[in-house]
Amino acid sequence: MGTWTPGSFGNDAALDFVAELKDFAALRGTLIKFKEKFDELDADDAAVALAACDLLAAAIGRPPADLPDTPDFSKEEVPDALLESAKAMVQRVREKSELAELWSEEDDAEWQAELDDLLHRLTPSAPYKTPRKKKKKKPEVPDDFLGHCYLCNGPVTERDGFKFEYTMQGGGTLSIHPHRSCIEKLISGPHWNEDGSPSENTRKRLMKDMGF
Repeated sequence: MGTWTPGSFGNDAALDFVAELKDFAALRGTLIKFKEKFDELDADDAAVALAACDLLAAAIGRPPADLPDTPDFSKEEVPDALLESAKAMVQRVREKSELAELWSEEDDAEWQAELDDLLHRLTPSAPYKTPRKKKKKKPEVPDDFLGHCYLCNGPVTERDGFKFEYTMQGGGTLSIHPHRSCIEKLISGPHWNEDGSPSENTRKRLMKDMGF
């Protein structure tokens, strides 16, 4: 099971479950299935069980900050008995599951905190504040960033590529930013002059790729 965060949806098993979930009946059925399974839950089953419990919390208007795109269960009637069953399932995963054993091998403080938060959100009478969705951090741009390679679309810097410009007769300048390694894979040499600038052979190919 691929895992990247301690939250209910920070793993492959949970997201696969969400992607295949059709309706509220299937969600309820998942919780019942795991409730009736008396053997220790393996890591994948435990992860799916937690995801199902968290979707139940979302159905009563108490979702986590990392809730993925899911069917809208907000109009479904969620009986108290089902919420209690979900809370018992969270405790079961915490106390006796392969997932708990795996987390215990690491520093599981964050995972335990996520379980506490889920139990809190499964309790309608407990205070609740709608979480703010975490903003995705923009990737840092290197100081010597030139652009994106017109061949592989990867970021080009002064260390691994160059900027090739052409000034048109009518005015205006066109430019492309290839990786040196992409150029070397694409055309036959010689690729570079002694000073590292593009050779005549390379310049001709670059001009051709620019449409000239």
